[in-house]
Amino acid sequence: MAAISCFHVKIDGCSVFSHPLSKCFLKGLMNMYPPVPKQVPQWSLSLVLTHMMHKPFEPLASTDLSFLSYKVAFLLAITSLRRVGEIAALCCDSPYLEFYPNRVVLRPRPTFLPKVVSKFHMGQAVSLPVFLPCPDSDAEKTLHTLDVRRCLLFYLKRTADFRIDRSLFVCFKGPRKGHAASSQTLSRWLVTAIRLAYSAARRDCPLPLRAHSLRAQGASAAFSSGLSLKDICQAATWSTPSTFIRHYALDVDSSKDAVVGRTILQSIFR
Repeated sequence: MAAISCFHVKIDGCSVFSHPLSKCFLKGLMNMYPPVPKQVPQWSLSLVLTHMMHKPFEPLASTDLSFLSYKVAFLLAITSLRRVGEIAALCCDSPYLEFYPNRVVLRPRPTFLPKVVSKFHMGQAVSLPVFLPCPDSDAEKTLHTLDVRRCLLFYLKRTADFRIDRSLFVCFKGPRKGHAASSQTLSRWLVTAIRLAYSAARRDCPLPLRAHSLRAQGASAAFSSGLSLKDICQAATWSTPSTFIRHYALDVDSSKDAVVGRTILQSIFR
């Protein structure tokens, strides 16, 4: 309808899209086929994160590069709440990737156009805090293996020798080794990470699995842990809460004042 409206001459002084008959038609379609809210995906975020703290995803210094790639991509996606296309557009060098003692900040390449091209959506940085920066007990050291900053440092070090492209994520094998991983490749990595975790738990993996479900899982985990809709929408680049409320069914608990990424990781131990 929008495309037709751009090229069609005005009717009674109105564009095709804004004409009263078009509005009536679209309203009728909405009444006949109302949107059905998507339920929270049936795979368990708690199970996946729990098994990412152990083999085959650890230790990062010696595990196969494929497992390292899956883990880093999954943790970045689940804690940032960004779309796969946005994650594929992240870069690995300054000023688009900056490490600080308490956080890591990532930015997409300047030429990247998000799904919604607006001032709000353009060039938004991803800021992820360190998860348990000074672990003392064995339990805290195990939890620290989920720290995105730590995983990114290992990933950059282990891909440095064959890296050709400056994109953050690069293919780790095949003819495109060292070149940028596409959105489709990252989607496969995310789904594979979930399957591997379920395999490690010796449990059947729920079907169907979609990479986009990580946004639902991450946002739902943060919201059910008490994080405000405003903070979640800012992290996920939703300009209003309506998108979140319309598409995801949630159970709500209460607590306050948390950072999105840290809250998602901590939610599995509530």
